[in-house]
Order: sequence, then structure tokens, then C-alpha cells
Amino acid sequence: MGSKNGFTSIFCDWFTAGQRHEKGGLPAVVDGVTARFDRDGNCTFEKGIPSRLAGSFDSSVGILCDSHFVGLSGNVGRFGRSDNLFNLGWSATREKADRILSLANLPSLADGTSRPVDWDSRQENRRDWPGRGATVARLDLTCNFSAGSDAQARAVIRWLSGQSLKRAKRGYSGDESVWWSNTRIMLKAYRKGAEMKAHGVDDDVVQWATDQGIVRVELELKRRELQERDLRDIGNITQDKLESIFMEHMEPFLRVDSSDEPDILASIPLRSRAYASAWLAGQDVRLLCSTATLYRHAKVLRDYGLDILETRNLERFPVKVRVLDLVPVSVPDWYLERAA
Repeated sequence: MGSKNGFTSIFCDWFTAGQRHEKGGLPAVVDGVTARFDRDGNCTFEKGIPSRLAGSFDSSVGILCDSHFVGLSGNVGRFGRSDNLFNLGWSATREKADRILSLANLPSLADGTSRPVDWDSRQENRRDWPGRGATVARLDLTCNFSAGSDAQARAVIRWLSGQSLKRAKRGYSGDESVWWSNTRIMLKAYRKGAEMKAHGVDDDVVQWATDQGIVRVELELKRRELQERDLRDIGNITQDKLESIFMEHMEPFLRVDSSDEPDILASIPLRSRAYASAWLAGQDVRLLCSTATLYRHAKVLRDYGLDILETRNLERFPVKVRVLDLVPVSVPDWYLERAA
């Protein structure tokens, strides 16, 4: 997806990374130390507390340096800006992170060399190999979708709150937000206009987000997910890779509301079809079978976008807010002028 002055439709909303410098000698940037001691008074654990570097509009990022390790964490693109309705893509986020580090007289986050052939992999969890560049511990990706109006955005959130994500716990808060989380990722969706109002923002940007029915979708890539996708090393990350991952995780929620499809039942295995039909008609499937049978068929039907463990939402949505038709919102030109 295209970039306008560094702003992209799928952008970075949080960035946590760090790099070890073997030679040391860097200026200390720390707000204190967390330490643990054993019964004999020996220090068994010591960790620096990041210093908050403040920018305008109540923005800030955390920076830490103990003379050898340099770390940065926060919403880098939001730093010094009045809002984050839209934000920067990967390249622009990394460039801005380096500029922020320079404000504290710290070096940029650099790409590294490959791991030495004779490096003992057992040491990797305790310290970086010589020449390794910056490593990323967390990266949040975000995209805005338009539902057309705030009322329709509420309907979309209600529909999403009935969807399941494999191997992830789900939570929701009425028609405000819904989220799914496990040890690898957190995926959440919420009404952006309402969220900005709750944080005290009240201007034309909030009104635009409300009028457009902006549904914000955020994907937090945790350390484990980054490791599995070989994206812990900062040099391996590209905008194309991040956009591909984002859309991959969005796939279950970009489907048309399956209950409106006349042939949905035909695609479901025969043994589970009766339970799907009852649920689609609004019946409480818990009353029709044993608990064991209920959970067995629920597992099958999740693959078809149906969650018979939840009460069926019989609300019908206008075609233009069907989830498949929600497309990423491009950055408006007026927003670029505002952010300049």
C-alpha cells in the first residue's frame, strides 16, 4: 500500500527494540533501577527503569541506556503530534526512532551481521552475539476501516464480538471494542472516534472519525510471534512483510457475515449442520444437546465463522457494512497538511 510523506494505510502504532554495544561508553539514560536481593544481601537481579522523553501534545517514548544497552519503546510515530488517527509506515517509524535517540545523544538502531557459525546458541537467550544489530521485542500494526457511520461502526463491533479466533481468548466491551489474545498476538477492534473522545481529544479529526464510522483494528506482534517469523532482527523487517502479516491475521474478520449466505449450510459437515441451522435461526443450542456434543460441534463450526457457544445476533446489516466490504482507509490529504 502506498506511502504519503511516510504515512501509510497499515502503519506502526508501537515499537519496542534494543541493541547491545559491546564497547560501551554510552551516556547513561535511566530513571532508576529495579533490583532483587537474596537473603544474604547479594543482588540477584538488576534492571534499569526507562526514562520518559516527553514531546509536545502529551506524547512520550521510553528510552533506556546503561552504557552498553540502548532501548526504545513507545508510539514513535505519535511522538510530538496531536493525534495518531493515522501514523507512519515501517521505514518512517524507524527513521523517527533514530531521530528520537539522537536527542538523547544515543546511537541509531542498526542492522546487524549474521550470527557466527561457531556461536553457542545456548547463549542467545542471555546476550546477543557479537555484531548483532537491534532486536525487536514488540511491534504493533494498525489500520483504519470505514463503516460509513458511527451507528454502523457499532454494528460491526457487535458482529465481531461474536467471532472466534483459534487458540485465542476473546473479550469485548459492548459495542465499543472487542479483542482476542494469546502468547503470540493481540488483535483488537474498536470505534476510533469514541476512543479519541475518551482520551480528551475533541476536534475536527474526532468528528471525521465518528462521521466515517472508523473501526480501528490493531495487531500486536509479541516477541514469540516475531521470533517465529524471523522478525526479531530489525534488518529483516520490511513494510511488505508487515502488511502481509496484518492481512493474514485479519482474514477471519474480513469474511461476509456467513449467516446471510444461502449455501453456508451446504458447506458444513452433515453431522454439524443441524446445530448450525438451529443457531442461525436464533435457538439456544445448549438446550439441544449435551455439553460434550455442544463443544465438539462448536469446534467444527468455528472454521465456518459460526460460534454456537455465543447467543446468535439476528441483526441484519446493510450491505455496505458487511465485513468483507470494509477496506483500509487511505490517508486524506487534509490530514497530511495537519500533520506537517
